[in-house]
Amino acid sequence: MMKVSVAEIKPHPLNEKIYASSNIDDLLASIKEQGLLAPLVINQNNFCLSGHRRLEAILRLGWDEVEVTRVTTTDDEAELLLVHANKQRVKTYADVLNEYEILSKAAAIGRGKRTDIERTYGRSAVSDPPSQKRNPTARDVVAEQVGVSSTQLRRLLYIQKSKPEYIKRIDAGEITINRAFDTLQNGGKYTFAHGENRNLNDFYNTPYSMTEHLLRVEQFDKRLSVCEPATGNDGITRVLQKHWNPSRITAYDRERDFFTDTDDYDYIITNPPFSKAIEFIHHAQQRAKTKFCLLLPLNYLHGKQRHEEVYKDNPYGLSKVYVFTRSLLMSDEPLREDGKTKSGMLVFAWYVFEKGYSGAPHLGWIDNGADLF
Repeated sequence: MMKVSVAEIKPHPLNEKIYASSNIDDLLASIKEQGLLAPLVINQNNFCLSGHRRLEAILRLGWDEVEVTRVTTTDDEAELLLVHANKQRVKTYADVLNEYEILSKAAAIGRGKRTDIERTYGRSAVSDPPSQKRNPTARDVVAEQVGVSSTQLRRLLYIQKSKPEYIKRIDAGEITINRAFDTLQNGGKYTFAHGENRNLNDFYNTPYSMTEHLLRVEQFDKRLSVCEPATGNDGITRVLQKHWNPSRITAYDRERDFFTDTDDYDYIITNPPFSKAIEFIHHAQQRAKTKFCLLLPLNYLHGKQRHEEVYKDNPYGLSKVYVFTRSLLMSDEPLREDGKTKSGMLVFAWYVFEKGYSGAPHLGWIDNGADLF
């Protein structure tokens, strides 16, 4: 190891092309308190190969010098080492596909056997154990390196080739990989909550039983006001009318814009358009005096944007998540009076946000097996 001037170290230009930017506030605080626990890795041209987030942090902290490990690499070897350095990173599927583009070329021609780099930095990007198949393909090898199954990678590549905009929707939690793949195999007829092939009315009915379950597990003072700002065909509103005095219920949809609603409500209970969930949460934090409950796919718990804008350090915090034990289909088909619905591809949950809550959310389950037909 050696010390070099921080000003001499340059981010590798490929890093920004492969990986989406991420928040470094926690890393910044850790380095400020404990220092740098592992050196940066740079090459002979002073391009950073490992530690781009740490480099950004120490630049913000105003460091003059930093300990580094310097390795000599060709351009191709630098690309491989850059990808390998991010092996433990939490990645989007877009990141995974960008890594595949780099690693597949190396796996196909057998690059990456630099033993001096392995000694310096650990195993090189293409020297990790390959798939246990007798004759693994290049895709099998790369799939293990990027942390997905070969089948999953194959489907992602097919989706990227057939309909690249679906990758953003997968990363946003609007559709699963399997559902996107099946949709493209069947002529692309899946109905999204917005965009191409969307339901023109944007009404996706909430089975009555889902709201009944929420009112059973979560406490509400039925004397207080409640708003359903995305009522659609009244799947939630009809259940509220069974439990609340109708004069305390406000329900509307396209005839009124929730984002310009300036009225305050004690509670907000809704199944928002999935593509507008963050906006709904932000406005509900301003309009709900006590708490609000949103019905969303379970995978809304992850995602960089949602973490930064919804879940992290929020004084109107996520207090509970009630997960339905069975996946179901949220569609625009007429609701059944018995509250039952078809099984589907997505697992849903009620997300409960409470004013003044700042702790970790409590997790609960709702057994909805009897609600499916």
